Amino acid sequence: MLHNQTHIRELAYYLWLSEGKPEGQSERHWQTATRMADEQSNAKARAAKTSTDPSEAKGTTEPEQPDQT
Repeated sequence: MLHNQTHIRELAYYLWLSEGKPEGQSERHWQTATRMADEQSNAKARAAKTSTDPSEAKGTTEPEQPDQT
């Protein structure tokens, strides 16, 4: 999945900073940032699929009434 290169670059940069700016780890940081961007994108897609329309709610739509027997 293609991601915004700027977003991945920022994630990789923050990973690099969080690890104390190690040398020679740019490829690992880039791969980790790409995975993180994938996860973020997938989470957004799942959230978009979740309907907030009350007419699509599952279960009963009428409130429970007390037994009047």
